[in-house]
Amino acid sequence: MADNRHLNVLVMGEIGSGKSAVVNLLVGKEVAKVSPHAWPCTLRTIRHETTIQMQETWTTVHIWEVVGFNQPEEMTRKDSGTALDMDLDPLLQAKAGVDVVLFCIRGSRLKNAPTRIIGSVSNVFRRCVPVVPVINCLERERNTEDWWDRNVERVKSMGLGETEHACITGLQDVKYKDKAMQSRASLVAILERRYLSPQDSITLESILGEHIAQNGGSESNEKITQRKDSSWWRIIWPFRGGNCGERERAT
Repeated sequence: MADNRHLNVLVMGEIGSGKSAVVNLLVGKEVAKVSPHAWPCTLRTIRHETTIQMQETWTTVHIWEVVGFNQPEEMTRKDSGTALDMDLDPLLQAKAGVDVVLFCIRGSRLKNAPTRIIGSVSNVFRRCVPVVPVINCLERERNTEDWWDRNVERVKSMGLGETEHACITGLQDVKYKDKAMQSRASLVAILERRYLSPQDSITLESILGEHIAQNGGSESNEKITQRKDSSWWRIIWPFRGGNCGERERAT
């Protein structure tokens, strides 16, 4: 049985955090290039589409793989030490909604994780839609949840993981087949909870607009601004958190 409701998922994170591997897990095959090195595979934000069974219903899922943070300077700007750039225009042009953000973190890099970036992105979205930490590259853990038990307080200190999380391996080699299947099941369970939620998708335009409105009208005070002649949007520090007001239903 098919359903007319679509789910809209943002997959975000640093370069090398395993975003492409998460996309491939959800789709069930390799549609996003994966690099074993910390070099960007995704140079622009890309939409992937798949159907996933939610209980007895097959649901269309739009997965937006947002280009990684900490891109090489020539891809963003050389003066971005107090700002974070995100390639969001593809979503805005498509009038894309957002149901959930999967924020990828490489487990071995937690101590060096960019706390400011994680907190900033979380503040932008979490008052409107869930931001779920996806801890990736845990294939060496006997039980991936052991990682969470050891590090839960550190992740929560970044403003993530209060209600949901997923500890996974994105590797789909034969050696890690069972763990990959468990990892996919964890991700699908998160999407299923969103599917069963009565809350409608919220357009990205509404989320960004609300954030700007909550943080002042002048460019120097805005949390988010669009760079001129560019598809990249910029989060400027410091800024305050805001609430999600009127929600525009996504198409």
